[in-house]
Amino acid sequence: MKNGSGLFGNKVNPIFLLGVTFLMLVSLLSPAAVKAEDRLPPALDEGVTLEGEENSIQFTGCDRQNFEPVNGDFEQRVVELVNEERKKQDLPPLKRIIDLDYAARYHARDMAEDQYFSHDSYDGSQKICGWSTRIGKFYSNWNSLAENIAAGYATPDDVMRGWMNSSGHRANILSASNREIGVGYWTGGYYRHYWVQDFGRRSSVYPVVIQREYAKTSSADVELYIYGQGVWTEMRLRNDDGEWTAWQPFQPQINWRLNWIKGIRTVTVELRNGLQTTQSSDTIELTTGEPQFDVQPASLTFFYEAGTGRLIPLSASVSVQNSGNDQALNWTAENTHGDWLSVSPQTGNTPGNLVIAPLNNPGLFVQNEILSGSLTIRASSNVPVAGSPKQVAVQLLVVEQVRQVYLPMVRR
Repeated sequence: MKNGSGLFGNKVNPIFLLGVTFLMLVSLLSPAAVKAEDRLPPALDEGVTLEGEENSIQFTGCDRQNFEPVNGDFEQRVVELVNEERKKQDLPPLKRIIDLDYAARYHARDMAEDQYFSHDSYDGSQKICGWSTRIGKFYSNWNSLAENIAAGYATPDDVMRGWMNSSGHRANILSASNREIGVGYWTGGYYRHYWVQDFGRRSSVYPVVIQREYAKTSSADVELYIYGQGVWTEMRLRNDDGEWTAWQPFQPQINWRLNWIKGIRTVTVELRNGLQTTQSSDTIELTTGEPQFDVQPASLTFFYEAGTGRLIPLSASVSVQNSGNDQALNWTAENTHGDWLSVSPQTGNTPGNLVIAPLNNPGLFVQNEILSGSLTIRASSNVPVAGSPKQVAVQLLVVEQVRQVYLPMVRR
């Protein structure tokens, strides 16, 4: 970052900022909501926007630098709040992209560390580059740009209220000209909290947005928004690296089911109009998976010593789990083959265990005989559960004696 000279360089008059934001404190913050660290009044600029061809690079003094977030949850929450506001106005959600994140985060850090508050980049009293030039170092081939900045607001909800109560900032948030967004947040400096929103559109990019760009979902059923209405006539989709759907008429909004597997899920959309095609994708974290009935181990072996009448082992435990999510599944166990087995308990919930034991009845066992049986364990549900029922194979070997071999322990 550059080294600033003076609290605000020579760009911003702190008395002007304090005067503007004093009125905002009256309307946005109650005294009880002002924490000790937030006593400096917050600041808002005037939102800026550009339409048309990409500006040429005017100055080479603000080179791209990528910084990782100091609070990624704050940045993500701003994206979600933006799309919630857009939903209220029946506007499509914006797609979050990392290049605009980097552009916004760079400027938030630059303002905090160089002690100024402006869309344009400054080093002391010297203007280094204009705001669109700076963003263009991160986000090329754009044909629409907009930016909101703010300082002093301690939380995403606070800064979004400030922006939404300002007509220029609200217009940027609710603009139909842009398709993509990046958010930057940085701590330090005079105002302690610095926020930047960068908005953009690239004419050749048609994003798909899952569930209004929320980072996580607990349901596999989501909404998709697909940009490109009026440009593309057909589309097809796929989950992760799976099979494509059939081609279908283009629709900007559809309901979609993700692969019901816990973790990061990807939806890819291919669009076409005649011979022209393009692809876009988006990801979301699915926090729960499909119920998956799981029983371990899948087989058990017992031994019966004919000479001593000893069973080895006397019993064995079987684990019954739902490995797909945290939902408790009811289950029942049935001894389908093997009148020489006992099972306890015969019903239960996941996670749970049951115990299988051979009946200690010498009259059932003949030397050198192998007894085979099985146990069926099924989830008790009104709807099918993946993996249910499960079979546990059980065998008992009748032998004269079980020979136990002890290996010496070797230490290195």
